[in-house]
Amino acid sequence: MRMRADLMRNLHRPTGENRLSCPPREIAGKATTMLDIRWLEDLAAVAETRNLTRAAELRNVSQSGLSRRLQSLENWAGSALLDRRKSPIELTDAGAQLLATANDVIGRLNAVRRALREDHDHAARSVRFAAPHLLSVTFFPKWLPQIQATIGSTRLTILSDNLPGCCDAFDDGAVDFVVCYMDQANRLNSAGGKTLSISTCQWLTIGREKLVPLSAVDSGNQPLHDLAPGPRRSISYLGYSSECSLGWAVDQKLADATDLPQLNRIYENSLADGLRSMTLSGLGVAWLPLTTTHQDILRGRLVRTGLPELDVDLDIRIYRPQRRLSRRAEDLWSHLVATRSVVELPELAAAVHRGRA
Repeated sequence: MRMRADLMRNLHRPTGENRLSCPPREIAGKATTMLDIRWLEDLAAVAETRNLTRAAELRNVSQSGLSRRLQSLENWAGSALLDRRKSPIELTDAGAQLLATANDVIGRLNAVRRALREDHDHAARSVRFAAPHLLSVTFFPKWLPQIQATIGSTRLTILSDNLPGCCDAFDDGAVDFVVCYMDQANRLNSAGGKTLSISTCQWLTIGREKLVPLSAVDSGNQPLHDLAPGPRRSISYLGYSSECSLGWAVDQKLADATDLPQLNRIYENSLADGLRSMTLSGLGVAWLPLTTTHQDILRGRLVRTGLPELDVDLDIRIYRPQRRLSRRAEDLWSHLVATRSVVELPELAAAVHRGRA
């Protein structure tokens, strides 16, 4: 067991070499030789064939070359590993002990190598995105068919998280691109308390979004919660959780707005769908994405409250790192740069502005 632990602790494979090395140690005043993984594979071949000639053929090396490598392994181990007096040849107890550990080590290394190659191949065949949850269910189903001809059969992966979490995955190299909402003044890059890493990266605008203050309707089809200014008026307000970048955008709009009634924040949710459900129930007013509420507006279930100046206009942007990406990811980026296509808002955007006409 001590030999196994020592071998597992010291073996490593230098880049570009088929070699496992141990730093030289002093044994009886002499430094040991460097361990070559081929020697362990040679020992396994001798144990399998129990014949040096057949083992040399199996290892594609001359018998004299095999013998020299086995001798080097014995020098490294400090013990005889083969009983050459016997025919067929046998391993000594030390050889059997080393072989058991060697088989385990070689098996683990080969498994790691396969996993690393599979991960590399998977990354090379994939295009990986990180995006807030809302975009993964509203924007990507519209956008991906437009770029399908460019990416072909490429495997697509979308990691859904809040914007800081998307940026963490981006920084770690776990994704190729971040797709997110951003205001035209780029204030969202630092609205969450710290500057996001994507603020220094290349980006393209690939879509639009608009957050509209919406309310359920009363019996006269007017807003149940009216944002019209008035003395001592208080309106129930449904807001986004602090980690949600949509909430950062709304907070900036409210900070700039004037002549609003007092907003009484009675409910929070990190998901726009959650706020939409509460708005439909009549609980309060919320700034909701037009892409998820246009059918509610057309059917008269939700109506604008307040003036169009209270809308929050957002771009949908794709950010890329400075490093070189996989060929397929680079092909996608080149296509986006060349076409500059943008997924626009639903045509009812104009109708929203007429909501209170």
